[in-house]
Amino acid sequence: MPCRSMISVCSGAGGLDIGLELAGFTTLAAVDFDRDCVDTLEANRERFKKSKVEILCEDLGNLSPNAWLQHLGLDRGELTLLAGGPPCQAFTTTGRRRALADTRGSVVHHYLALLRAAEPKYFLMENVTGFLSVALHHRPLSQRGMGHRSLSEEESKGSVFRWFISELIRSGYTVAWGVLDAVDFGVPQFRQRVFLLGARNPDPVFLPQPTHFPDARPRWKTLRDAFRGLRDPSPFVQPLSEFKISVFSRIPPGGNWRSLSPRLRRSTMGRAFHAEGGKGGWWRRLAWDSPAPTILTMPDHSSTGLVHPDETRCLTVRECARCQTFPDEWIFAGSSRSQYRQIGNAVPVQLARSLGDRILAHLQGERTPRPEPPVWRKVSANQRLGTWGWVVHDENRLVLLNRRADHVDLTKGTRLHLSVEHGQLPLIAG
Repeated sequence: MPCRSMISVCSGAGGLDIGLELAGFTTLAAVDFDRDCVDTLEANRERFKKSKVEILCEDLGNLSPNAWLQHLGLDRGELTLLAGGPPCQAFTTTGRRRALADTRGSVVHHYLALLRAAEPKYFLMENVTGFLSVALHHRPLSQRGMGHRSLSEEESKGSVFRWFISELIRSGYTVAWGVLDAVDFGVPQFRQRVFLLGARNPDPVFLPQPTHFPDARPRWKTLRDAFRGLRDPSPFVQPLSEFKISVFSRIPPGGNWRSLSPRLRRSTMGRAFHAEGGKGGWWRRLAWDSPAPTILTMPDHSSTGLVHPDETRCLTVRECARCQTFPDEWIFAGSSRSQYRQIGNAVPVQLARSLGDRILAHLQGERTPRPEPPVWRKVSANQRLGTWGWVVHDENRLVLLNRRADHVDLTKGTRLHLSVEHGQLPLIAG
């Protein structure tokens, strides 16, 4: 069994897998329930280090963890890394936020079951930043405030995260988490996601520090950098309607809805025109000398468009893949719409490699000092409260080292306390 073995779950188009393999891991198996994603992984099978990697099209909940591990020839504790990102739609702030009640959010339970069965030396999990604040039971805004009962602990911000961290601690892991922006790691794209790194020892695997910067060298990569040398003779490109073409044609490179006349703003944006914030993506045209915005799954929407700087068209599939740092030889299966979706849901390859490097350095005995708040909070993705921290597990106590207490304060509440199977242990704030 390779000493840097990895199982990938909720693998998608393979962005996380490629990056971890570039760092030095060997994939033993990958599983996803989406047929097109599995076809993508199958089409690239020869690019994995282990040609006999097992690729399954299956819902994680339908797998028996112990039986699957036995089939793979893995004993408990033998696997080096379990990696994956359960579907994010249940946790995103733009959705209904049904969290674990959503069938997509319930995959978190199955991830935990596999983690407990395998007991890998490390785990890596990725999700949208909303995972930090979502509640176990979401109460609509219309049912909050004056005239409504107070929120219960299960309805409070961060209750899913507090529950999840407690389950990881119960499973014997020291956990560090934080929000990383892909642009800080050589990816030509602004993309903030939360990552959790766990280790079966008391030394946390702290998240990697940025390698690229907005005002120092090496600098952030731009869209121009992303497309340099790209040969895309037969691109898949999502078409724009004639109406959208007529609006986007009025937008200069780097512009958005603010470039339109007041009349067109009101007539083309509807109720969104009166919204307080979150409108930066409306009628947006990309700029050459800036990183791309977050690559999403539907590049033709008026509110999330990914329109070429010079041509009035969406970015092609391959251009989006370049922004996600996929290698040009990586093949995507399915319809063009499916390929956009797969790419938009992926972890950028270069960011995944940085995470893999950090885990392998820890495996080889390297220990980094714990982050200091004034330094860590200068990282672009961690300027908000509650976006980072770590919890240390050992046999005698649980030590919380989260410097910023707000909606992910793990000490909050009585029913969601941190505990281990042999009884409650004191929680010591650092």
